[in-house]
Amino acid sequence: MARIPVSQAPALLPKFNLHVRANSQPGSDTYIYDAIHTDIGIAASTSDVCVKFFEPSTLQAKGQLKYHSDQITEIKARFNSLLSASKDGQIAIWDLRQAMSAAPALTFKTKDPVLSFDMSIDDAMLVSGSALDKDCCAKINLWDPRAAAQPIAVFENSHSEDVTQIRCHPSTSHQFLSGSSDGLLCTFDASQTDEDEALLYVANTGASISGCGYFGPNAQYIYAQSDMETLQLWTNEATQLADFGDVRDLAESGVPIDYIIGCKYDSQTERLYLAAGTNEGDIHLLHVGAGSFEHIQALQSGHSGVVRGLNWDLGQGWAISGAEDGRVSWWATTEPAQPPSPLVQAVSPTASSQKDKSASSRASNGNTRRFAPY
Repeated sequence: MARIPVSQAPALLPKFNLHVRANSQPGSDTYIYDAIHTDIGIAASTSDVCVKFFEPSTLQAKGQLKYHSDQITEIKARFNSLLSASKDGQIAIWDLRQAMSAAPALTFKTKDPVLSFDMSIDDAMLVSGSALDKDCCAKINLWDPRAAAQPIAVFENSHSEDVTQIRCHPSTSHQFLSGSSDGLLCTFDASQTDEDEALLYVANTGASISGCGYFGPNAQYIYAQSDMETLQLWTNEATQLADFGDVRDLAESGVPIDYIIGCKYDSQTERLYLAAGTNEGDIHLLHVGAGSFEHIQALQSGHSGVVRGLNWDLGQGWAISGAEDGRVSWWATTEPAQPPSPLVQAVSPTASSQKDKSASSRASNGNTRRFAPY
C-alpha cells in the first residue's frame, strides 16, 4: 500500500498540556485499562480488578469500587452512574450517589466473558458482546435494564469469533453496531427480536476488529480499527470509503506510531480524530480525512509505557489518559500554574518513576477539510 499522506496541522486543536499525573497503586505492577470522567471524578479500571476514583485536576485518590472477579473489559459513565463489564460474565451498574462500599445497584449476568457493551441513547436497552463459548457461539445479549434477570434477545449467528465491540447509535435508540475478531461489522435494528430480521448490514473488513464506532453529523459513517493497527472507514450501509492500512506506516512520514489507542468524533467541529501511541508512552493526535491524516500534536511526558485509554472533552478542554505504567494523567488546554511534578502523591508517597511494563499487549478551530467523502 502507498504511503499514507500526512501533513502538519497544529492549529486544528488547542494544545493539551500535562497538568498532573499519578500512580494508581504505587509500588505494584498494576496498570490502567481505561480512564473516564464521571459525575464524581475520574474513574480508572485497573488490572487488579478494581475501578479507582480520583479528583479531577489533582488526581488525589477518592476510593474504589470492587465487585468483579475477572478482568474489567470496559467502563462507561451515565448520569450519577458507572457501568462496568468483566470477563466474569457480568455487567454492573453502580449508583455513584451511594457509598463506594455499596454493592452495584443492578447486575446483568451471562455465562460467557463480556468483552464489550453499550447502553442505548434513551437508556432503555443494554447490549453486550461475548467471547466465543465452548459451543463456538459468539453471543450478543440484549437486556431491558428495568428487567435485568434475563436478556430479552440473544443473537448468536452473526459472528463466528469473539464479539469485541458493541456501540449503540448516538441518536437512534434501537440501532447498534457490533465488531468481531472475525472481521465483520454488523448493524442491527433491535426493534426486531428475530436475529435475521434485526441484521441490517454486514461489512467485511478482513481484519480482527478491536474498535469501531459511528461518526459524522448524522452518524452516517463507521470507523473500524483492528488489532493489526489498521484503520478503515465505511458508511453505515456497509460501503467502504477508505482503507488506510497499517497506521504504523506513518512512521515513514515522521510520525512514530506503535499502536492505535482509539478514535473520537467531535460533533462541534464535525471531525474524526485518531489517537495513537508509542511504546514509550507518547500520544499522537491526528485528524482523519477522506484519504489522508493531519498530525495535530503529541502529548508527551505523561506516561512511560503503552497507553491503554484516552478520553477527552474538547469543549471543556481536558483529557484523561491511562497506561500500562500504572499512571493516570490529566491534560488541559490551559497552561499549568507550574510544571508537573515527577509524580503527585495521589495515593501514598512514591518514587519519581515506575518500572515500564511490557508493550507486548500492546478536537475547535482550523481551516482544514473535514471528512466529507461526497
